[in-house]
Amino acid sequence: MKNAIIVFVTLLSIFLIEACQKELAFDPATNPSGLATGTLKSNTTGNCLPSTVNGTYKKDTALTAGNYIEVTADITQTGTYTIQSDTVNGFSFKALGTVTATGLNIIRLQGSGTPIASGITTFTIKFGNSICKLDVSVTATTAPTNAVFTFGGAPGNCSGATLGIGAYIAGTALGPTNTVTLNVNVTTIGNYTINTGVAVNGIVFNASGTFANIGPNTVILIGSGTPTAAGSFNYTVSNTTSSCIFSIAVTAAPPAPNLDYVPQTTNSNWSSRFVGGTPSDTTYVQVSANSKTFGANSYKIFEIKNLGVPTDSIFNRKNGGLYYQYLDGDFGLLDNPINKEYLVLDSNLAVGATWTVSLGSNTVSGFPVAIKVNSLILAKGASATIASINYTNIIKVKFSYIANPGTGDITAAEEERWFAKGIGVVYTKIVNLINPATIEAETTRSQIF
Repeated sequence: MKNAIIVFVTLLSIFLIEACQKELAFDPATNPSGLATGTLKSNTTGNCLPSTVNGTYKKDTALTAGNYIEVTADITQTGTYTIQSDTVNGFSFKALGTVTATGLNIIRLQGSGTPIASGITTFTIKFGNSICKLDVSVTATTAPTNAVFTFGGAPGNCSGATLGIGAYIAGTALGPTNTVTLNVNVTTIGNYTINTGVAVNGIVFNASGTFANIGPNTVILIGSGTPTAAGSFNYTVSNTTSSCIFSIAVTAAPPAPNLDYVPQTTNSNWSSRFVGGTPSDTTYVQVSANSKTFGANSYKIFEIKNLGVPTDSIFNRKNGGLYYQYLDGDFGLLDNPINKEYLVLDSNLAVGATWTVSLGSNTVSGFPVAIKVNSLILAKGASATIASINYTNIIKVKFSYIANPGTGDITAAEEERWFAKGIGVVYTKIVNLINPATIEAETTRSQIF
């Protein structure tokens, strides 16, 4: 049974294939190429007839969708077609499509390109083996008409002049928001170019365009350049009939951000207090305009103030990324004052780096003692929130204060001090190892100049 079905299907397939072949072979309507055939209609002189030229053709003006021609073709076989012209004077015409009816058909050819000369341009249109001629007139480019207008407020200050949102800062280049809007009264429409002429304080203003309406208009001038100085500067706009003046106020450039770990700019100030303390614990420190010289070095005076009155001083200096403090007291413990600077911070060092500063020999109640400070970088680039203030770029340093009474080193106290870049010390923790006690202080505010 299965073999019988196979034989039946095979015979049926052969029958259908032969039937289709016969049908194809004797179908007189078949167009194997799929291409339309026919001829272009023309008169006895070879000009396309009838024909249409649509659009305006101007020298140096690119053709648009409105620039096309229409010719008539006598179609003898339907199908797809390509009808096109040659390229003459910088432009041409072309049509691609499908024609579904024999006989006379109107075909639209789209123009493209840009005419490069005025005058009559003759094209040869080709469809299959037939051609016809068609003329297109190209007009000369007309010179633009210049607008005639006067400035509002002329000849004095420009009335109603308004500035854009852009800021004017000495040393900062202007951008697209640095604009000035002026009022003008137009008596003849046309093109305009407005500028402020030679740069004043490094900047100029310009505008160009076309006034399309008679009467009151506004025009926006865009600034360019970089202001060189702070102050108020006048700018004049003018044309052949009027002029007016507007002013631009330029502010001084803000100071560069302070990037020191111990800022030493005059009037910079800090407030700090004990962690968990009260406002009465607050210590206020301000950098004085004065300095003091010890040996060959000059130190900025950091004044500790109470109600605006200096009660004590700290002396700091910096050299690149090195920060020093000068000690000049006995600290209520030593028999002799220490007169020596020590390195508080080397911001160039990596985490884990150490340094030691010897503060020399001294006596305490007549007993000899040698003093030194060991320092260790604990962290760099740290972040922390202190007294509800977020800080970044913190360097944490541990100081070990060591005394040697002749029997060996004794660590009397340890301190951890956090230096925030551009701010200064924001946190300290001192642990007394002789009489166990811990003191923590945090910076509650700062003002850096």
